[in-house]
Amino acid sequence: MALGTVGLRSPRMPTADPPPSPKLPEINLMSDSATQTDVEVATPPRILSESASLDVDVATPPCILSDTTSLASSQGDDHTGKSWASVVNDPWHPLILCLDGGGIRGYSSLLILKKLMVEIARWERIFEAMERPTSQRRTFDENELLPCHYFDFMYGTSTGGLIATMLGRLRMNVNVCLDTYKIVGNELFGKRRSSIPLATKYDHVPLEKAVRKIIMEHCPIPSHRRDSDGKHINCDGLDWHPWHIDDEGNEPDDLEQWHKDIDNRLCQSICLTATHNKRATEAYLLRTYNHVYSVMTPEFVTEYNTGAEKLRIWQVTRATSAAPFYFQSLIADVANETKEFKDGGIRENNPSGAAWSEFISLYGAHVEPALLLSVGTGRPNRERDGFAETWPGPVGHWALMRKFAETFAVVNHMLVKYTDGELKHDMLVNQAQGMHGWYKRLNVDTGLEDMKLDSWEPSEEIDDKGTTRHVPGGKTLATIKDVTEKYLNRTKEIRELKEYAPPRTMISQTAEKLVRHRRAREKTKDLSDFDRRRWESLLGQHL
Repeated sequence: MALGTVGLRSPRMPTADPPPSPKLPEINLMSDSATQTDVEVATPPRILSESASLDVDVATPPCILSDTTSLASSQGDDHTGKSWASVVNDPWHPLILCLDGGGIRGYSSLLILKKLMVEIARWERIFEAMERPTSQRRTFDENELLPCHYFDFMYGTSTGGLIATMLGRLRMNVNVCLDTYKIVGNELFGKRRSSIPLATKYDHVPLEKAVRKIIMEHCPIPSHRRDSDGKHINCDGLDWHPWHIDDEGNEPDDLEQWHKDIDNRLCQSICLTATHNKRATEAYLLRTYNHVYSVMTPEFVTEYNTGAEKLRIWQVTRATSAAPFYFQSLIADVANETKEFKDGGIRENNPSGAAWSEFISLYGAHVEPALLLSVGTGRPNRERDGFAETWPGPVGHWALMRKFAETFAVVNHMLVKYTDGELKHDMLVNQAQGMHGWYKRLNVDTGLEDMKLDSWEPSEEIDDKGTTRHVPGGKTLATIKDVTEKYLNRTKEIRELKEYAPPRTMISQTAEKLVRHRRAREKTKDLSDFDRRRWESLLGQHL
């Protein structure tokens, strides 16, 4: 269903104090099915539905929220990351999330995001205790908080695109995404694979069905919500990917392009894919919003395709994850032209470069985003550098065997580069002059480098009753969880990885930044009608 007309195209700031707004009910920063936890008052304010607004004391100007708050974790010099986390210059400056491709290893990305949501809830509670009396404090459940209330743009490649779609376009919480990812993993990789050489390993139909089922179960459109029996109404899983296209496939005649002063601040998702466009290093972006490059776009910015392609959500997830030799490419008609879409990892497995380029095209060359958080799927094995080692024994010195070994090494190197996001990471580190400011990268440093994209090893587990049960993918998921937890609990930074602090410190600072921005945005909602619409659109109240 289309997003309703949001209103003015540019803000109109009042010259005097606006008239008092009627008191609105509390907003939802969680999913509709969340439950309220016990607090010190009998009937605490709730933060449980997207259909309301939040009542907040606006005595403290939003842009100086950080200046009036004295927290030990936010004190320090610029190179520790503490100063960056404690400052909110413009509450509505973009907060961007980027998710690498990596097949089943995307489960690691979700585990990292789960830890981030735990820290976000902790910082929300800290500020609640500082800013509100006990009787007015709201509870924040990390298991129900929605990432789409904290990020403005979510970019993803391949399985990262699937995650960006679930979190951004379908507005799901991380816990539900983790459960869904397990189900999708089994649907995709738990079936018999083709044994024909060079043929695609897996059937693409289960992926299409799985995504349509996800849409039907988690559709964010009000008219598609659950009925009294818990079943969704009027949702067939064929929703369009761009927000502005209605159920009948109609687009507005006066479709507004996205710009920094737009009042529609609904979280946008962008999936990277690849088409035959003679640009070997550039992805093709499938957006939920209308992006147009202006004549003022800096020359050094990579200009990708414009607009928002008229594709359905299931088509977009198929397009971004159609990895060669794993799934068939997607053939679709776009603007009266037939296009073939393949996995975006062919072009840019790490979408952060595209995200930064798109940001610059919208905001200008001398502006930095409030946050660009890049989440990987594990560092690759850099020992496979395209050069072969001599095979043991006299056979290894035969010319034919040396040629075969070289070819094998090159192929292995190509597979590593296919899921290697570190080149884009190095570029962003240089652009941001380190990771202590607006750019952050969270990526398991060891333990996933040799895991295949389609790994799905089962395990045998004993339940509380002593019964042994077969768990599809259990060993694979347990391995990913183990190495990710070790990464998240690491107490020291690794300078070779250009880290300025251990992962848990970076996550805490990122959470603080996100919470400060959300709360500062909330405080702007009573400044004008424009600000109210902007805040309400972020919460999804115009869906």
